[in-house]
Amino acid sequence: MHRLQEVFATAQGERAFEESLHALFAASDFDAAEAILAEELATLDSPVAEMCRSLSLNSVEVSGLDDVVDCIADMEGEPVSTALIVAANMPDLAFEKGNTHEPFLTAGLFTDEAYGFTNTPAAEIIAECANEEGPAWAGKEEDIELYLEIEGFGPLNTALLFHKQRHFFRDDNPAQAPLRYVEYVVGCWWRALRIQQAIAVAVKRDLHPLGLQAVVAVEDMRPEFACVLAAHDAEQTAERRAAPEAASIEPDNFIQRKVVEEEKEMTGADLRRMVAENASEESEEETKGPGFFSRLFRRGRAADKAA
Repeated sequence: MHRLQEVFATAQGERAFEESLHALFAASDFDAAEAILAEELATLDSPVAEMCRSLSLNSVEVSGLDDVVDCIADMEGEPVSTALIVAANMPDLAFEKGNTHEPFLTAGLFTDEAYGFTNTPAAEIIAECANEEGPAWAGKEEDIELYLEIEGFGPLNTALLFHKQRHFFRDDNPAQAPLRYVEYVVGCWWRALRIQQAIAVAVKRDLHPLGLQAVVAVEDMRPEFACVLAAHDAEQTAERRAAPEAASIEPDNFIQRKVVEEEKEMTGADLRRMVAENASEESEEETKGPGFFSRLFRRGRAADKAA
């Protein structure tokens, strides 16, 4: 039995494991997060674990940020201070089994006229990302198109998208979590880690020399979070704002996707639960607002058009 099968047997155990990783992401200590996840992967014998072990940082790449120089060269008005980069999966991929799916990236460039990024602590920027009404800068990005690509995640991302056990019911207080659920959770964290690391490499290479910082968000994937990658070294950053930090964003703030459960014989309890969940999902579809990805960029556009 893998160690995490016992840890994940309770919701509290799983939550504690994920909160410890969120804390490391919050401290931008990706090396420590990688060490923890690599230790779990080393004793996890499964196809997803093998994909994770094969997904080194050198095997993934983010491209397109080098075009920022040309994009802002002839800009007039306030200078660009911040790039907002969002990693996500395309919607409705459940109908595209048999294909390999890379995540996609979208980006927007902002000045401090749109929002006071430069003089706002990272924690406040992150909190603004989670604003259910949309962040203050939504719809105010510069009219510049950035075309970014992220490559190398296809096999792992696809395996997680169509994983057979993305959910674990604890109705009967099991002594251990299914191994397939453990591999799904650890695989999701490894994907998030590599995405964050790959974007950070590109930001440091292409944006920081221009004095630009980046707000990076991962959406429609588990886990979802936002972080700030400051443009200055530690000494300068300490003088101007809090050190770069990340924070998890509450799940209620995001689009909730229908979970594909492990195939098994249906019991009466399963049927009752399914009916209740379907009714809840239908209610949420009628009442929920725009998702995180939409809020980050688009809140202001409808209002601008109306004006």
